[in-house]
Amino acid sequence: MKKCLWTSMAVAVLIPGILAAQPRRDYPPRGGRGVDIARVVADCEERTNQFRVSLRAALDRSALNGTQREDQLNVDAMRLERSMNMVREAWNRERDVGRTRHFVSDAIAVGQDINRTMVRRRLNPGVQRQWDAVRNELNRLAEAFELPRIRW
Repeated sequence: MKKCLWTSMAVAVLIPGILAAQPRRDYPPRGGRGVDIARVVADCEERTNQFRVSLRAALDRSALNGTQREDQLNVDAMRLERSMNMVREAWNRERDVGRTRHFVSDAIAVGQDINRTMVRRRLNPGVQRQWDAVRNELNRLAEAFELPRIRW
């Protein structure tokens, strides 16, 4: 009986040390503040895709229809979508915050270009709300990749 008690106590003392020595498996990988990066990337990519489609339709019904500014906004929205695709691909391939961060920076830079126009040219309220959602997602993305909060 004493032998069983001593064995149980030894196991109870040794197990936490053994478990602490195991390599840390950070799955799913977490970014700044423990954020699930894969979820943030997917959410941001989805929002940017929705925004691009809505923006195109709103521009076709706006005073910008047929102008160079409309063309440029459509190009910028496509650049944002492609940038987010690059973020997703890099993250899925590497699962490395440092190696994916520059793709995130590129997406944010494109978002800032779009934001300048969205602030100056008020489009329909639905597209404006979608853009606000994209901006929020881009801020979540910046936080996840430990980049400074975006100054819109």
